[in-house]
Amino acid sequence: MKFYDLEWLAQKCGTDNKYEITAKIAAEARRESEEAVFEKGNPGNERFISNVLKEIEDGTSQITNPNAELEE
Repeated sequence: MKFYDLEWLAQKCGTDNKYEITAKIAAEARRESEEAVFEKGNPGNERFISNVLKEIEDGTSQITNPNAELEE
């Protein structure tokens, strides 16, 4: 498991509020989880929170790109 620096996450998420950072990451992980279950029919054993943190690190997350359009 990789540990992320809270100050780095705050900068990437655009807030220094720990609750807001957690809420943003959890909401994005939930969205990905629901997408996997409902659209792909794959509940699987995905690591959605880890995936979101990796997307933040890569700069591809909706959290770090708020102007990016959601894929439909």
